[in-house]
Amino acid sequence: MGPWAIRAGETLDYGTFCRYGEWIPSEEAKRSGTANTMEIVCISPDYESHVTVCPWYLAFQEFDAGEAGKLYCSCLDEAINQGFNGQIQFHTVQTKHTQDVCIFRVDNSGMTKETSLEKHMEYVKGFDYHCAHTYYAIGEMVKAIFEKEGESLCEAVMADIEKKFGLETADTLRTYKDENFNCC
Repeated sequence: MGPWAIRAGETLDYGTFCRYGEWIPSEEAKRSGTANTMEIVCISPDYESHVTVCPWYLAFQEFDAGEAGKLYCSCLDEAINQGFNGQIQFHTVQTKHTQDVCIFRVDNSGMTKETSLEKHMEYVKGFDYHCAHTYYAIGEMVKAIFEKEGESLCEAVMADIEKKFGLETADTLRTYKDENFNCC
């Protein structure tokens, strides 16, 4: 998202981060009631949002992976924001893994009621892309650290994905094997 914003001459602030975000809830998630449900409770000086329904939380619960979800959700959004602009003071205050609502806060956000949060839809990616991005990004790090053992672990995870979600899902993820997720 950063390269697109830079190319467009945008300031890398939190409003730009929101507009260039690559994710929105799918129509299927909206219909099933599992779509991300967020309420903005404060805009300025700090931006704060509360999430009451979260598809990631629901998935971690469904697969009895609450501890993994607790770790993943405690750092993912902060890491994404840091990658966009390390000066943005984004905080995951709490998640549904420990409380009834996720709370995210951006200190001194620079946001106002007039700040546009309208997505640049040309940069929004499908859920398959995001799943593949997560799988390959984590896999790349695991392989770099653990070498052959890391490769075996990644293969085992893909086998588990295929077993749990089917060959079509695994093959969809495999189509992203050579995708450069770091550039536009």
